[in-house]
Parts: sequence; C-alpha cells; structure tokens
Amino acid sequence: MSVQNIILSALRRAPRRLVRHMAGPPIEVDDFAMDSNIQILANLAAKRAAAQGDATPSLAQIREAGNAFDAIAPKRRRRVKIRDVELPLATATLKARIYEPKRASDTDPGILFFHQGGLVIMHHLTDDYFCSLLADECRAKLITLDYRLCPEHAFPAAIEDGLALWDYVHEEAHMLGIDRRRIALAGDSAGGLIASVMCQILRDKAQVEKTSQPAAQLLVYPWVSTERQAGGSMDSCANMFPLSRATMEMFNANVFPDGKNIDHAWANPLHNENLQKLPPAIIATAGFDPIRDQGNEFAEALGAVGNQVTHYCFGELTHSFLCMCRVSNAAEAASMQLARDLAAHLGR
Repeated sequence: MSVQNIILSALRRAPRRLVRHMAGPPIEVDDFAMDSNIQILANLAAKRAAAQGDATPSLAQIREAGNAFDAIAPKRRRRVKIRDVELPLATATLKARIYEPKRASDTDPGILFFHQGGLVIMHHLTDDYFCSLLADECRAKLITLDYRLCPEHAFPAAIEDGLALWDYVHEEAHMLGIDRRRIALAGDSAGGLIASVMCQILRDKAQVEKTSQPAAQLLVYPWVSTERQAGGSMDSCANMFPLSRATMEMFNANVFPDGKNIDHAWANPLHNENLQKLPPAIIATAGFDPIRDQGNEFAEALGAVGNQVTHYCFGELTHSFLCMCRVSNAAEAASMQLARDLAAHLGR
C-alpha cells in the first residue's frame, strides 16, 4: 500500500473533529455540506490544479488524471473471484472482467456494469471495488466491459457495445452460469447513461419480439440529458470536485464534435416520451454534482408513470463517490446500501 493510501485510510478512521479541522471551513451548496473526508481530497485536487496553471490539458493528460482514482480505491473483496477475458462481441472484441461470488452456481443472477468517464476517459476496472461489492452482496456474476471510447469511436459506439454484451450473455448464459431471467444493468455517470438507454431499447424490443428485459437497473449519479439548462445544480456545482462544468464541456466536445448527435435519443433517456414499463430502478445522486438535478428528475419521471423506483440523494457526497470508499465512510455506506437494494431485486 502506498504512503498516500495509508494516510487516506487513516483519515477514514480518524476522529471526526480532527478530520473537520484538516478539511477547513465546510464546503456548502444548496443546503448540503460536503463530507469532510472527501473535502480533503477536493482541497488536494485544487492545489494540484493551481500548480498546473491555466494551460489546457491534453486528452492524454485528462485520461491520466481520471485513472488517478485507481490509486485511491479500496481493494476488491477477497472472497470474490475474478477472470480477465476478451469477449468476441458483435461490435468488437473487447476486454472485460468477470466477478464471481464465493459460492457460484450454474444459475446465478447476472449484472452487466458500465463504468463512468463521460464516454471519453477511465476503463472497465475503474469501479473494481464496487463491482466486487455488487458480486458479493448480490451473489451474482458481474461483467464489467471495456467499451469503446470517444473520440476514437463515434457515439453511440459504447451503447452498441452494451447491447452486444447483452446479446452475448444471453447466448452464452449456460456457459457463464447466469440465469437469463435475473440479469440487471448497472453503471455510474456515463455508465448510467448506457444502462438506462439499454433498458429503454430492450423494453421496446421486448414489446415487438417478446424477448427478455433486465431484472433491474442501478444508476449511480447518472448522466441522462445533454440539455444545458441554466440554474440549479449545473450552476451551483459548476466548479465542483471531481466533476465540473468545464470537464463536462470537454466530454461533450469529444462525444459530440460540432454538436453532432447531441440531440440523439440515446444521449437523452430523460427526455424519452415513453418512460413506462421499464425495469425497477435504483437511482442515486450526489449533492455536490452538476448533474444532480437531472438524475433527480429522471427518478421522479420514472416513478410518475408507474415504474418502481428507489431514489437516494446522498447530499454530503460528490460525483464519482463509488471510487472514494477508502477515504469516506459515507461513500462506503452509500455503496453498501445500493448493493443491498440491487440484491433484493435479484432475489438473493
């Protein structure tokens, strides 16, 4: 373990008064106060940004910064087994990691997980700890996919990869030891976009072809709209750690160059005119997140037309909190709650 991680782990166990003193005056937005442990991370990030000056970072530098979350993440649960594979999907042969619970069987539930990163940065191991948590708590086989990123691959390549993974898992369910009737879709941020859009596409397909639908959808601080509405969390959290409005604009420039496809239905699941008869949804948003309001609105819209929705707004947390469980007890508690909720849907 690095010296940095020893310090971060110690902060999580330190007396709250000491942590608050180290964090300094609390960051407050929209009646929320940031978790002090995460605020220490935010302060460190602000110092690094100030040292770098005003130079616009390259895409390679932005990707390197995104991968820095790998270093502070907790180690995955020991009793969960992993296999790193390459899957020959219809869209491309892609890397994936398969997580298996301690007592795996031939008919376990399945979870297809899609990582965060604005469809531009990060990778399938970014949420390694949370994926192991889901596999363990849900007693499910989880597959996380290294889907194709923009700008190297034009939108909606990532969603096409997700749909190809769904087809592959159904075709190979017996070999994978997965129960086709109990497969959930999950993802955070841009991964939440992929999962939510897939649920809508598969709902429409099932109505025509009588095919199966996901058993549930878990969407964590999901990106579900490209509309740039003024006001609300988009303004109050415009300069927040770790996701700012400037970062979002960078994502948009790479995913939707010159505005191409920015109004695509698959980029805006919030605005689908038909939100009925979708899988049960667990939606988590964070108080310190510019896309908090759109996630809250999506949860409300799904519930308004009769879908089963469990919605949390974790007010003291920030975007990307799934990666901060080594640092923050609040992030760990939120992650555990989401895993247990999904386990209930999958019939643990």
